[in-house]
Amino acid sequence: MKSLNEDLKTGQFKQIYLLYGEEAYLKKLYKNRFVKAMVPEGDTMNYRYFEGKNTNPKEIIDLAETLPFFSERRLIVLENTGFLKNATPELAEYLKNMPETTYMIFVESELDKRGKLYKAIKEKGHIVELKRQDEKTLMRWAAGILAREGRKITTRDMELFLTKTGTDMGNIRMELEKLITYTMGQDIVTREDIEEICT
Repeated sequence: MKSLNEDLKTGQFKQIYLLYGEEAYLKKLYKNRFVKAMVPEGDTMNYRYFEGKNTNPKEIIDLAETLPFFSERRLIVLENTGFLKNATPELAEYLKNMPETTYMIFVESELDKRGKLYKAIKEKGHIVELKRQDEKTLMRWAAGILAREGRKITTRDMELFLTKTGTDMGNIRMELEKLITYTMGQDIVTREDIEEICT
């Protein structure tokens, strides 16, 4: 994740990214941050999003060959296409000589590291596994969100909160929103607040 944050900070993007792993919240977060950083808002000419197993590799290649329109890059985002699970040799081959103006982001749940496409991405791009975070990291992250909203929480109460929400970041974020709304006008989130909101 450090390398992704670095690329976003400097604006020095790799031509291809592969985001995979079981933490759906982080995959979505980074996908959205890269799209926002790489394509001006509302630029529908140079940005395309494909999702699902019915995505056609030939269509992707044709689009990738098209020069960007009044922009330095064209961005193609491919999510849960299954390309990295099934053999997609034509796309793997294509990536080797893809135009410098085309950028791709793959977001996948399943992949085969022995596949040609995975190897082609590894050679030319950047691969990041976004795993479930450990409890300590989740506690810091959740406490940071509360702090930005002007709330404090004790370590013990944060532990209770996580036993109620589990370790899925999307779920934690949702429960934090409820907690922030519920504790409007308070400085401290209490055990009682957590018991009341997170059932």
